Amino acid sequence: MKKVSATKKSESVQLTLKVKSTYASSLEAALTTEAEVISEGDCITVEEIESVFVDMRARWNSVMRSLAAAYEALKAVD
Repeated sequence: MKKVSATKKSESVQLTLKVKSTYASSLEAALTTEAEVISEGDCITVEEIESVFVDMRARWNSVMRSLAAAYEALKAVD
C-alpha cells in the first residue's frame, strides 16, 4: 500500500473538479471570473493550480460558493 503524505501549507497543490449537469453552460458562465473552465457538452472541468496551499483553499472556496449559488439560482427558475 502506498503511503500518501499530507500536503504542507507551503507546498503547491492542484485540484480538478468535473461536474456533469444539464446546467453546464450556465455553470461555466458563472465561473468566468473565478477559474479556468473547460466545457464539453453537459460536463465542465475546473482546474486550479496554486503554489501555496492556503491560497488554493481560498480560491477553491470561492469557486465552490459560486457554483453552489449558480446552481441554486438555476434550480429556482427551472
